[in-house]
Amino acid sequence: MAYKHGTYQQEGATAFQLPVVVDYGHFIVGMAPMHKVKQEKRSVNEVIRIGTYQEAIEYFGDIYDLDFSISQAIKVFFELYGVAPLYLVNILDPQKHKTEKKTLTEQPLQKGKYILSSQKVIPETVVIKESIGKEVVADTRVVFTSEGLEIYAKLSGGTKIDIEYEEVDISKVTKEDAIGGFDSNTMKRTGLELVNEVFLKYSELPSFLDVPDFSHLSEVAAIMETKAKSINGGMFEALALINAPEDKKYDAIPDWKDSNNITSENEVLLYGKVGLAGKSYYHSLHYAALSLKVDGENNGVPSQGPSNYSYKMDTLLWKNSQGHVKELRLDKEQQANFLNKNGVITAINFKGWRCWGSETSKNPLATDPKDKFVYTRRMFKYIGNELVISYFNNVDKRFTLKMAETMEKSMNIRLNSLVAGNQLLSGKVAFYASDNSLIDIINGDITWSIEIGIVPLAKSITFKKIYDVAALEAFASTIAK
Repeated sequence: MAYKHGTYQQEGATAFQLPVVVDYGHFIVGMAPMHKVKQEKRSVNEVIRIGTYQEAIEYFGDIYDLDFSISQAIKVFFELYGVAPLYLVNILDPQKHKTEKKTLTEQPLQKGKYILSSQKVIPETVVIKESIGKEVVADTRVVFTSEGLEIYAKLSGGTKIDIEYEEVDISKVTKEDAIGGFDSNTMKRTGLELVNEVFLKYSELPSFLDVPDFSHLSEVAAIMETKAKSINGGMFEALALINAPEDKKYDAIPDWKDSNNITSENEVLLYGKVGLAGKSYYHSLHYAALSLKVDGENNGVPSQGPSNYSYKMDTLLWKNSQGHVKELRLDKEQQANFLNKNGVITAINFKGWRCWGSETSKNPLATDPKDKFVYTRRMFKYIGNELVISYFNNVDKRFTLKMAETMEKSMNIRLNSLVAGNQLLSGKVAFYASDNSLIDIINGDITWSIEIGIVPLAKSITFKKIYDVAALEAFASTIAK
């Protein structure tokens, strides 16, 4: 021991561990107009966090063409609901998913400009030639506007041009591109597998997994459900958003749901496309954005679901047997509630359009209360994810009585704060001998029980009317002689 003579000070560790409160966003595997992005910033099969509208445009192009699911997401999250962040994975490769060369001949220039009315032209493939002589025009410039690709050319003599170009072709993107995987040779993840990089890159987690273009396919939905409950090898959990096929009548959805095994408590099934100002959107994008908006009103805690909150929409859409997109107005009692009881969420117009339904896809067979409602599933996952991160530093440390007491106190303080904030009905941490056998403890396998009381929702409110006979008797007695 060193010789001491005088006064000194030290700091001791506090017998309390602060919780690590995790930030959440929405994870999407989709298609973006990557041909509109500067070539040095184009990305394919890379997860990128987007926190602002400016970042979204910079990395994923403009939103003139809503055929692209990621363009829809940018519009919905940043313009309509004002929420963030997004974790975006683009799977459209302009070098791979494109058309054969197309040619337009003798197109007239108007004041040196021609508008090619397509948002899918790959700019670097555009070749402009003078119609007379077929010489390549050197002095050209192209720019995308809401009308399409504007081409500016300075000709040597004539007034007409020939145009050669290629376009991106979203029909060439497949479900296999969306599912992705892991390449052991390149050590690269692709598609849905990139959900495992969200926490690794950004120290944040997705609330939902979304593959808007392909989630209606049973194989994609099944893999989404598996990924949602086993992010980063099972450390973290989320929910999978599944868009029901747009060409199914509402009463055919329960049978389709069962036949395609969309029956998990980790899935949220959404019926009908969302329409606004003549444009259609995947329902999952509106549901996720509204959910995160409601979370924000509750200090980021998912204790309240989005059902009966307003959607930014003016019509619900479906596709009839002739392939025509039609407006749809579901009767609340006989149609929308029929979907709800079968584990399907939709939208209704009741003094304005609103999200309608709180049930997970496991319904109507959700016999365990924790599996019945979406917000209940999210609360279980939210608390579980937080605990996994908050106490990761305790792994491989000596499990002393001091550690056990500190963990129990810290966890109970956090749960009590959620109770005090009306986010939970009750919360308690316990260490039970039945969960921790002698062999478990010797092997270092420790189990804490986290008992959570979820605040119930008012799924229905009934007003019971009763005839007040006593009031009539009192009245009669006042006029009796």
